[in-house]
Amino acid sequence: MGFGDVKLMGALGLFFGLSNIIVITLISFLIGAILSIGLLITKVKKTDEYIPFGPFIVIATFISMYIPFETIKFVLMKIFTLGMYN
Repeated sequence: MGFGDVKLMGALGLFFGLSNIIVITLISFLIGAILSIGLLITKVKKTDEYIPFGPFIVIATFISMYIPFETIKFVLMKIFTLGMYN
């Protein structure tokens, strides 16, 4: 991550607050990991090329704006606890 990403996350944190910025961070890392692995497997990007992180932050922000917080929290807890969250 570059300092542009840090500034974007800082501005979003001021706007959305602490609990939502944590959710945005987790969603952006998940989306970034999944899509980056897909780009590397299909050889669209090489391992020495940069993949910008800003678009993943923006996608995660839109997801957190349109999907209720409790729904996102439930899905993230299911993912990170490997389904053991009730």
